[in-house]
Amino acid sequence: MRFLSHAETIRVFQRACVRAGVQIAYSQGFNPHQRMSLVPPRSVGVESDDDLLCLWLKEGQTAIDAEALKSVLPGGIEIISAETSEAKNIPEPISARYVMKVQGQKIYDGVKKRIADVLASDKFVVNRRAGEDSRTKPVDVRPFLEAIQAEPEGFTVDCKIIPKGTIRVDEILGLLQLKTADLIGPVRRTSVQWKGI
Repeated sequence: MRFLSHAETIRVFQRACVRAGVQIAYSQGFNPHQRMSLVPPRSVGVESDDDLLCLWLKEGQTAIDAEALKSVLPGGIEIISAETSEAKNIPEPISARYVMKVQGQKIYDGVKKRIADVLASDKFVVNRRAGEDSRTKPVDVRPFLEAIQAEPEGFTVDCKIIPKGTIRVDEILGLLQLKTADLIGPVRRTSVQWKGI
C-alpha cells in the first residue's frame, strides 16, 4: 500500500465505501465526486500509522459501519477507530513524526554528525520541483525541522506542518545525506499532531 500515490489511496477508500454501503455525500457542480479527504498527504513509499480520513455522509446518515468497511479494504490498511463529528472543517495537521532505520554503524555515526550540522544551521535551501515540468523553486526547509533524535537503530524526525506546506521525506533524506539503500525498510510516519485535537 505504501507505493500508492495519495490520489490512488483516496480511490481505494472511495471504492471500499461503495462496496461497504457507506453513503458518502457528493460535491456539487459539473463533475461531482465523493466528499472525502485524507490529510496530510503521504509520500509514495512511506508507511503511515496515523492517517485521518474525513468523510462527509449523506443527509440522514449518522454513523459508519466500521466493520463493514474493514471487511472490504485491501491488506495493508487498518481502521483503528471511526466516529462522527459535528465539526465544519477538516482538522489541521501541525506536526508529524517520521522514523527511519539505517544500515550499519558507519552510516549511523555519519548521520549523527550530520544532524548536529543541520540543527545548528539557521537556513537550508533545497530546490523543490514546482509542478509537472522540470522547473524548481528554492525553499528554505529549516523552519520545518523541529527535532531530530538518534535512536538505537536509526532516527526520529519531528516536522512542523503549516498551511503553506512542510518538508518532504526526500528532502529530509537529502539533508541527512541518506540514500534509500542506506535504510532498513521504508521510512514510517508514526504520528501526526492536530490543531485542536
